[in-house]
Amino acid sequence: MQIVKRAALAAVLALAAPMAFAQTITLDGISNMRRSLLSPIYAGNEVKGYVTFARGDKADRKNDNYLLDLYDQDLKKMSSITMQKPSGRYILLKNTFNGSAFAFYFFNSKDETLEIETYDTSLQKLGTKVIGELTKGDLRVLQMQTRAADPAAGGFMMGLNLFPVPGLGFVRNGYTGGMAKGYTLGIYDNKLGLHWRIASNENAKEYESLTLTEAADKYLLGVMLRRDGLLSRKATSYMVALDAKTGKKLLDLPVETKTTEQLSLSSFTFDADKREFVAVGEYYKLDDKPFVNKSQGFYVKRFSEAGKPVSTKNYGWQNEVAALMPAEAKASLEDNYVNYNQAILKGANGHMFVVAEQFKIVGDGLGIAANILNGGHTNASVSKGKVGNLLIFELDQDAKLANVKFYPKTVTNAELPAGTGFMGAGLLGQIMKMQGDFDYQFIQKNDDNTKFNVVYVNFDKEKGEAAKTYVGNIAFGDNGKYTVDKIEIPAGPTASYLYPAKPGYVLIADYLKKKKTLDMRLVKVNN
Repeated sequence: MQIVKRAALAAVLALAAPMAFAQTITLDGISNMRRSLLSPIYAGNEVKGYVTFARGDKADRKNDNYLLDLYDQDLKKMSSITMQKPSGRYILLKNTFNGSAFAFYFFNSKDETLEIETYDTSLQKLGTKVIGELTKGDLRVLQMQTRAADPAAGGFMMGLNLFPVPGLGFVRNGYTGGMAKGYTLGIYDNKLGLHWRIASNENAKEYESLTLTEAADKYLLGVMLRRDGLLSRKATSYMVALDAKTGKKLLDLPVETKTTEQLSLSSFTFDADKREFVAVGEYYKLDDKPFVNKSQGFYVKRFSEAGKPVSTKNYGWQNEVAALMPAEAKASLEDNYVNYNQAILKGANGHMFVVAEQFKIVGDGLGIAANILNGGHTNASVSKGKVGNLLIFELDQDAKLANVKFYPKTVTNAELPAGTGFMGAGLLGQIMKMQGDFDYQFIQKNDDNTKFNVVYVNFDKEKGEAAKTYVGNIAFGDNGKYTVDKIEIPAGPTASYLYPAKPGYVLIADYLKKKKTLDMRLVKVNN
């Protein structure tokens, strides 16, 4: 099976026979399967079940069957329904769960409309919404999105999305203007009643794109990208916080609060205990260029709920970090890798954990050659990404760096869209994240925030042996211990995917196209 890291590629898996698993179930008649068609259901931090949505055998000459099944955390089927839709018209853009309702978001390519269907946890339909009169900006973005192998996987800097908000409903985004100059956001309740809608200022000179990243406390958090024009080679990132109930913009700030700062922003979250917004990224000398000059270290910057700077703490590679960094980790820092922060976690003991994955941007020989041969008139990218190792930085209650953990991985490559080589480190990391280029998969944590699991994939090759794929699982928490599982994965299925599961397990889903079967199994890991 060819292994491709796209759309979070959740990974290419089939566990070795000796591994014990709690339960296995096989679904028949699955004619098409993508990673985004199986979704975990959470109660708090823990997985309590799954919903699967897959295309089955045709209902008749004019209609397709879509199979919607609900399972508990042990893969026991709880309920099932079959949807029928006209053949060849519908593309699933998103399926998601907000804690009380499921939503399925379709593009009807024939009518050029969007359709949302919602269901409760027993799979009883709650509502249907047809959205017509799409803007030229919406249609332009849809053209790009629907060309992808998995339009629902979120692998786009720009895309139509349905964002789950616990207790409130789902936020739908859109684009204004023929060239997608601005954005719109609107929130629907579980029965698809519209509660508020906001949009970019029609008279704004800048191009704006707002991507929601997290629903935290009473806020919707996101990153705003602003450009001076359609062809501008400079995009600036802003931290944005909206009131989830009203849509009112409460925060819209660049992470740089001084003219003497040059910062890349890769994570933005909310600390509910301290009632502060938290930004994390890397800092540079004022005249340095990311990927040309090395970053000086990473920072943690805090803002009040009113957007006022509260504190800034820098952690220099040559100072605080070097004292705790394992010797084998220093080589990659010297090789101009930077860190993309995949997750920020806060333990019950007050410690903060920053989970980072290394990446860098290098020249792409084939892209450069294509541009030269075509006199510069080509869309080929002249740069590509390289994905490196995993690091975990542990900060104590006083924000002092207490621990640095390093987990080596085989370097893998990532394709970048044309024109992205000029972008800053934080923005490029976001693009690679949305494309599914990183090996990091997900975080699992328990409800009292005393235990965490970082799950990733790696592609390894020992001298004289064939390349192997394995799942890595890093378990850590308040006990101060870090343990690692390394589970080898033989090839076999047409495609295989990795998902969060109940505490102490991960879920593997293996799809066999010729047999039209999907095998799901729970596999025990260290916790």
